[in-house]
Amino acid sequence: MRRSLSNPAVLAILLGLVGRPVVAGAQEDFLPHGPMRSGDGTASEGAEFLLLPVGAKSVGMGGAVAGLRGDGELVLWNPAGVAHLDKRRLLVNHSEGAFDTRSQVLALLWPTKSFGTLGVTYYLVDYGELTSTDPYGSEQGTINFRNQEFLLSFATHVFGPLEAGINYKLIQLIFRCDGLCADQQSFTRTTHAVDLGLIYDRVAGLPLSVGGSVRHLGFALQGADEDDQLPTRVRVGVAYDALSALLSDSTFALAIALDLEDQWRDLGAPDLMVGSELGVAERFFLRAGYAFLDAGLGGPSLGLGLTYDWFYVDLSRGFDDISAATGEEAMQVSFGVMF
Repeated sequence: MRRSLSNPAVLAILLGLVGRPVVAGAQEDFLPHGPMRSGDGTASEGAEFLLLPVGAKSVGMGGAVAGLRGDGELVLWNPAGVAHLDKRRLLVNHSEGAFDTRSQVLALLWPTKSFGTLGVTYYLVDYGELTSTDPYGSEQGTINFRNQEFLLSFATHVFGPLEAGINYKLIQLIFRCDGLCADQQSFTRTTHAVDLGLIYDRVAGLPLSVGGSVRHLGFALQGADEDDQLPTRVRVGVAYDALSALLSDSTFALAIALDLEDQWRDLGAPDLMVGSELGVAERFFLRAGYAFLDAGLGGPSLGLGLTYDWFYVDLSRGFDDISAATGEEAMQVSFGVMF
């Protein structure tokens, strides 16, 4: 796919997502969570594509998922959430967002009887091929953006109701320019990180679980003359089964979840995410959520889910600030196979 890139503000947004200083004078208002900046005004965080919401179920619940258990896509939010899997799962996720950005996730999660759940995941964010044009519409060059992440996961039951998980991650940010591209040069940046997570289920005997995670904790991005830190985030959340104490059967289930997430290096101003999921006969699911973020990806979301025998399908639509500003829909679909 080829698209024209004559607006420097659009280039600024995309460069911010791949961890590169933006073009001087360009707008930064729509960068997810903004680029974090140090006291001298230079960017102190890169690879902000890691903050993009991913997973149809997770997005449908507004991102409030740190306390949830037993779903494959939770490996990207809190790796402890996959310790409770009872079947092997192959998961595929596809999402589309602003500026024709597309992402894919392919994950294989394999619970074992002896020591826990093993997993391997590939996450790709592809901005497509764009053409750079001058003010007169003449093509000057082409640009390709690709960000990718490889994960190896392990999650297990620790003791009592406590579960833990860890991801090792290889992160790559790829920017390719052929021709003149607003004075930007081609580069590839690579780094390593981990995610750590815990979940405590049945707190005080109640249908309540508490979870926490630290994500994207690792080395700074390695570049020619840059030292951008990863966007490390710490998150805590709770999930409550609101109907289990009121109904004698499991025909209906209502999960209510709440998460708080903050910057690892600058605690004190957390984002709030709330979500809900109404399940019918453990087969049909209706989800709604809201992410209270300072800028970029905040706003309401809705989702639907269907589980039948050996497969499940989840859909979600986000109504975030970027989608509203660009008029493009933020859609996600996940398909999973259980075996």
